[in-house]
Amino acid sequence: MSIRVLQMRPCFNSAILLMLLTAAAFGQSPSTPSAQASPTTSADVPVLVQHLPNWQSVASKATYAVTLDALKGAAPNQPILDAVSFEGGTEAVAANYNQGQLVIVEFSTPQFSVDNDQRIAAKIQELKSQAQPVPTAYRRVGNYSVFVFNGTDEAAANQLIDQVQYQKVVQWLGEDPHLYQKLQRYFTQTSAGVFVAVLESSGLSLVICLGAGALLGFLLFRRRRAQAAALYSDAGGSVRLNLDELTDKEETTRLLEPPKQQPTN
Repeated sequence: MSIRVLQMRPCFNSAILLMLLTAAAFGQSPSTPSAQASPTTSADVPVLVQHLPNWQSVASKATYAVTLDALKGAAPNQPILDAVSFEGGTEAVAANYNQGQLVIVEFSTPQFSVDNDQRIAAKIQELKSQAQPVPTAYRRVGNYSVFVFNGTDEAAANQLIDQVQYQKVVQWLGEDPHLYQKLQRYFTQTSAGVFVAVLESSGLSLVICLGAGALLGFLLFRRRRAQAAALYSDAGGSVRLNLDELTDKEETTRLLEPPKQQPTN
């Protein structure tokens, strides 16, 4: 029985996926314009640059580096960067803010991040003992090592680091074991959206139909009433008998006399 259930699961998932695609196709409004991607969301912008705080406003002036020399060129005279290792596909980005220069270094694995964090912490203590420049603030955030150089004060620098959020990406090499739950959640949300859209469109159509029907009925009623008034009006089209002899006689003094007939020879 369990083998049969396992064999039916892919078919069931495919059926749910087909239902989701159908619901999404009917749920899309044809009058809604497609969103236009701004130049700052181009695929040419590295992902790490998009993790900067308010990255749309600083992306044009940010420096993306994949080597230690390039990072030192973007943040010169910072000896703490000698403790950063770029092996294993390390990436970095530097951008200027009002609180100071923010540098984010992303390591490819958590182990690389931990090892570099330990070296950086030891290097900061060494630089402080030697009275050399140190970062205004430093913190490890996920696989990031985040620095703030030339900051106004440590509190403002830490507030800038608080805006950096590590965004991890998990990819399944095989079939996603949570695919059914994801499809079910997406189907529920999509169905609710489609249901609300149908109710809104149906209500609007009902209001329009009732309004148009009321207007048409009112105009038709006025037209028929005008026709009936013209057909049964007694304004000069009826004959009245003066049986009771109480009705005043017509005033004939101001009427023209009938034309006299000429005598015939």
